Amino acid sequence: MTQAFLQPWALAALYLWSFGVLSAAQLTIRLIMAFSVRLTLVAAFVLTLAALGVAALYDLLLDSPSSLTMRLELAPGPMLLMALAGFAIARWLLRIRRLRGQIIAGLMVGLLDPHLFTILLI
Repeated sequence: MTQAFLQPWALAALYLWSFGVLSAAQLTIRLIMAFSVRLTLVAAFVLTLAALGVAALYDLLLDSPSSLTMRLELAPGPMLLMALAGFAIARWLLRIRRLRGQIIAGLMVGLLDPHLFTILLI
């Protein structure tokens, strides 16, 4: 899974995906006036690094299961890790104040996990 993300076009797509997910989360939780493009770009970079780390951990621990059924059964693992990363980013980087907003951002990041695409494509 990690190799799928390490191609230049895939890294760019992963970064844009991360920016889009974090933007959607912020615009859902906050007022539009509180949205900062610069801060969201930094947060998207951190989320992209987290996604690469989760992909490397997935590859290391699970040795890339071959069947689609097995990969889909194991998908909640990376989704949970990405949700935790999204929660941390919402709390400490984006400084979303309310716990409810931090949880919503974490859930959005987890549910819109880019690893699902690689699980289906590889």
